[in-house]
Amino acid sequence: MTQRAPKIGVVGAGIAGLHLGLLLQQAGIEATIFTEHTPEQVRASRLQNVVVRSAPTRERERQLGVAHWDANGVDLTHYAFHLAGEHPLAFTGVFDQPAMSVDMRIYCARLLEDFAQRGGDVRYGMLQADDLARLSEEYDLVAVATGRGGLNALFPRIAERSPFSAPQRLCVGGLFRGVALEQRPALGVTIVRGHGEILSFPVFSFEPGLTGIAFESIAGSAFETVARMRYADDPQCFEATVIDLLGTYAPAIHARIDPDMFALSRPLDLCHAAITPTVRQGYIRLDNGRYVVALGDAHVVNDPIIGQGANTAVHAAWTLGAAIRETSIYDEAFCHEVERRVWAFTGPVTAGTNARLGPPQPHLLQVLQAAARDQVVANGYAWSFNHPDRFWSAMASPEGAAAFLANLTRDGHVASGV
Repeated sequence: MTQRAPKIGVVGAGIAGLHLGLLLQQAGIEATIFTEHTPEQVRASRLQNVVVRSAPTRERERQLGVAHWDANGVDLTHYAFHLAGEHPLAFTGVFDQPAMSVDMRIYCARLLEDFAQRGGDVRYGMLQADDLARLSEEYDLVAVATGRGGLNALFPRIAERSPFSAPQRLCVGGLFRGVALEQRPALGVTIVRGHGEILSFPVFSFEPGLTGIAFESIAGSAFETVARMRYADDPQCFEATVIDLLGTYAPAIHARIDPDMFALSRPLDLCHAAITPTVRQGYIRLDNGRYVVALGDAHVVNDPIIGQGANTAVHAAWTLGAAIRETSIYDEAFCHEVERRVWAFTGPVTAGTNARLGPPQPHLLQVLQAAARDQVVANGYAWSFNHPDRFWSAMASPEGAAAFLANLTRDGHVASGV
């Protein structure tokens, strides 16, 4: 007797839900994606985030046949770091493989179209928590990859993994014209002690030549003004404030600005966020005895300070997809094992993200100082973006940081021991 192929329900069409759906589809497993918005509505929506996709995420896109932007996007080949303040330092490292930023409205809309065009079932509408029991009767496993409709609240918060009860940064990010592209396109990170962080990088979006600029503001800092400012109230004042802050705190970005051309690309190309970092239980048992798995932001939501939210979500989707292919029994043991595998990667990234929300720890500061002196270490720090689990696991202790430095190869990769 031939065993019936499983049916999987995926709630949410963000990057995690789309990768899971496409991966299962590629493996011949029937999957349905539930989402509120059509691709056309996604493209027409307000910017929700500004994402840099790591090299491993891009390689997974190639494996799925959805690497649509490899030919016309801007490869980020470098990582440019600045620590401003009393003892400033700076370095530029070379990525081991290029990263890239594509407007997530374009990205998610296209991947949802790919899934549908390949025969995937997409169902539109808003789902509530009460709908999960019904779905669990129709599907062998349901994965919740969105927090909308209060769905993430179904998964209990894990207090020991969630040290914050409130947002640690006020974030504002947008897509801007009038910023010259660097000869060596880079993900730029500027840390300003007592104020927060500034991120910058070229973005593939609805018009060419845009740069993503985001401020992560500490409460009461100079950045809070722009984080709380309403662009619609006075667009020119908003843009002038951004220029002034960059001139004071990020002169390397400011030097590439043409003040006559600098402007937000469109009113919709601006987002505000205040995220409370939270880790939730990776699955729940419904009253009918079926299990529902949390994926992406429904499971772990981190501050975007190190830019790994989308990449950890994709890693989790592929981890869950691999586990689904391995068995047809989706019981508590299955859910527990998936949670363990996901946390093995996400845990160090979460701990590193939370640590970065405070002042640099002494051993991390020593790594940064070494990177400013030695190009090999600078390349090693850039390596961390594509291998965040290994890097932030090492940065959890002085001994790990020392091992990281000791195991750097001449091109900035880590040979072993980390």
